[in-house]
Amino acid sequence: MVERNGRPVAAHFGSPASEAAVCRSRVGLADRSDRATLEVRGGAKGVDQALDELTHLGTGVRWVRCSEQRAAVRCDGHDVDGCTSVMLRAEDVTIVDVTEDYAGIELIGPNAGAVLRAHLEEETAPVVAVRSDEACAELIVAHGHAPAVWNGLLDTGDPYGISCVGLEALEHLGVSERLDRLRTHG
Repeated sequence: MVERNGRPVAAHFGSPASEAAVCRSRVGLADRSDRATLEVRGGAKGVDQALDELTHLGTGVRWVRCSEQRAAVRCDGHDVDGCTSVMLRAEDVTIVDVTEDYAGIELIGPNAGAVLRAHLEEETAPVVAVRSDEACAELIVAHGHAPAVWNGLLDTGDPYGISCVGLEALEHLGVSERLDRLRTHG
């Protein structure tokens, strides 16, 4: 375990290199308590403007519209103040840090989309997908439901080769991806 942004998270589950390999070939399941969850509240136009402001911050910030008057935003824990300040440029919005109310869970790998779809067909606990594509799904779930969702994802993901992964594997993947892009384009 390590502390990231004031929260304890798994550094690894035995071998970061093996965990990164799982993410490249199958699907990894990671606790993303190191990331923050913000809720944007306001009129539809204000929420639209607040989310539009986030586009200037890059790819580390993700959001999903929960209703016309609400959106959930996920960002790195150290970026909370920056995200909040740019969203507050919009008129008539309130930004609330709800990180303590939700757990962040991420599926990473070529089977991430298939595991998420299979899980959602079976699961009854409310899960919000902040990002979802075939290679990555970032989910938020109320803390009280998080253990059941985690275990459900492990069960559902078993046929897809799911494995728990820690932050060191995710950091290794990030470094590897950047190096691959440099080799390809540089």
